[in-house]
Amino acid sequence: MATRGEVASTTLIQAAERLFAERGIESVSLRDISAAAGQRNHSAAQYHFGDRAGLVAAVFEHRMREVNDRRHRLLDDLAAQGRDDLEGFVDATVRPLVEVVEETDGWYARFLVRARWDTFAQGVVADAPVLSSFRRVVELILSRLDGPFEHRLERIDQMTTLLIGTIAGWEWRGHDDERRPSADALRADLAGTCRAVLTARAAERTTAGSTP
Repeated sequence: MATRGEVASTTLIQAAERLFAERGIESVSLRDISAAAGQRNHSAAQYHFGDRAGLVAAVFEHRMREVNDRRHRLLDDLAAQGRDDLEGFVDATVRPLVEVVEETDGWYARFLVRARWDTFAQGVVADAPVLSSFRRVVELILSRLDGPFEHRLERIDQMTTLLIGTIAGWEWRGHDDERRPSADALRADLAGTCRAVLTARAAERTTAGSTP
């Protein structure tokens, strides 16, 4: 059974996830989060997490820990089967995040969108241990792509933006009671779109000041 401290910590994390997703990370104070979590002590968030960086890290890790574990298991299964194909690696990228977002029915994907474009948040989570499976799958995907390394990295960045943004939109439609595809349909369609992004032929590039 969880202790009172653990319950309070989880409640604060969930309140922070929602407020960060709704307002943006820089627009929400620790006091706002304590109040939203129903804590009489408005310093509760500071007590449990120390500062904004500690709370952002806790929100990120709260659900990403499960995503990370599931993705590692999928990659281990692929390795055991002797598979090293792009389809399997992309599915291992997409599936765990879709599953966790569906199961938790929270604000996590929208929080991830905020965190992706927030310089402060990126500095906090960049080296997070719970991203180990993502770093692993990125290396595997890079090994299956053709072209210059810089171009392959750009494709990974584009895939990541597509992945997070699409799942966030799906999450939002669920909260607004709008019609949306099933989680399985979302996963299959998103995996196919991610593969298309990764393997799309690079456009011919021009340097700054040259004639396009």
